[in-house]
Amino acid sequence: MKNIVLKFFYILVLLCGSMAIVPVNADPIADRNGKYGEFQKHSRVKQFNHSLKTEKGPSSRVREGLLSQRFEVRSGDCGRNDCRSDRERFELWDKSGIKPGTETWASYSLRLDKKFPYIRPTNTTLGQFKQEPQGFEVVGIGIENDKLFFYNKLHLKDGDVRYNIDRPFMSLEKARGNWIDVLIHTNWRSDETGFMEVFINGRQIADFKGPVIYNMKDRITFRYGIYRSFVSRYVKENGKKVPTMVVHYDNVRWDSSREAVELPR
Repeated sequence: MKNIVLKFFYILVLLCGSMAIVPVNADPIADRNGKYGEFQKHSRVKQFNHSLKTEKGPSSRVREGLLSQRFEVRSGDCGRNDCRSDRERFELWDKSGIKPGTETWASYSLRLDKKFPYIRPTNTTLGQFKQEPQGFEVVGIGIENDKLFFYNKLHLKDGDVRYNIDRPFMSLEKARGNWIDVLIHTNWRSDETGFMEVFINGRQIADFKGPVIYNMKDRITFRYGIYRSFVSRYVKENGKKVPTMVVHYDNVRWDSSREAVELPR
């Protein structure tokens, strides 16, 4: 009877482990998440065994502390509405969000796999802020013309999109295999008193004054991982499936001061 109970417990642990989402602050000393709430998998994703793992190791795998998170998206990795709307992803998100008008220093570090592919005309997004519940994206990092670029954009009432910031900052060739530290300083305002400063690896790449969000009512949520949209464009142009993407993340946090979130270089 004792052996049966132990065997059942062992199976239960394996099953729970395969379904669990590893929290950002898995290392309580260094891998904290600042003022974010608990990160969970995005409601549209389907989790596979390869989707998310924690990794220990040298600086090539970890930016700070003992652990980093490894995200992987393969062809066909979609769930719910994403499968019908030509999208694939695995993302974690903090549903609690940031209140508009909050002065914020937000950081995250990412490292693209050395074989990370370029998949235009399919879009790639690596970390994005949205206002909920309408879900319009306001900030993110994308890839175009073989370069990573940072953007802050607004969807206008007439249906048009205005880019306040649209700044390429690193070639994809240089980005592969290296940690990239992203630091965003903003007050999340929808009027002319708004501002946004952006730093990449400690170097300022943007300084915008003006509205950076849509309204002062809806909270700003953050999600990170790998998100790719209009997958069929790549398939149509290249006659093959979209290749696998792997990205590591670390230092995902926000706070009220630069010193609380920025890592030494």
